[in-house]
Amino acid sequence: MKLFSIVLATGLLISSVLYAQESPTREVGVRLTSFDSFGMVYKKKLDENTYRRYRLAFGNIGANFIRSNTMVAFSAGGAMGKEKRRNLTDKLQFIYGTELIASVGLNSSTSGSVTVDNGNGGVATYTGSSLLLVTPSVGIGFVLGAQYNFNPRWYISAELIPSVTASGTFGNGSSLYSIQAGFNSNSAGITGAYRF
Repeated sequence: MKLFSIVLATGLLISSVLYAQESPTREVGVRLTSFDSFGMVYKKKLDENTYRRYRLAFGNIGANFIRSNTMVAFSAGGAMGKEKRRNLTDKLQFIYGTELIASVGLNSSTSGSVTVDNGNGGVATYTGSSLLLVTPSVGIGFVLGAQYNFNPRWYISAELIPSVTASGTFGNGSSLYSIQAGFNSNSAGITGAYRF
């Protein structure tokens, strides 16, 4: 039994040393766009300084109960794209790329009205009973930012993702279509990530 323990410990030590010499090819992190909005980021190395990136944004979920009316809202989205990096110094990199963006929002009310953002700085109000409004959105974003590498495993980055998106709100027999372009508060974010 003692020999087995020694062989096992030696094998684990050798494998961890060999693994430690491999260059990390994946990254996972948390992206903050404001104090009440965050998401997850996963990146996979494709080539030297080229990564496939995936973002999952956790949207808002809320419920309001006013007398006999129940209002529920939910939104979530994600993005997938390609990121390239250029070395500025030994620890600082310029990052740029593109990503496809998709999201969906759901709003429901048992009676009364539902107000939704029309995407152009205004709102649209729907009135009726048993309302269910669905708002899908698709677009393309352009990633621009900087990344500071603390060490081979940890980094922090700041990004701007200006985008062009198209959306539609459907429900209660009516539709609202919109197209948006430019920056908004969700286009700026800070990411802390770990490489493995």
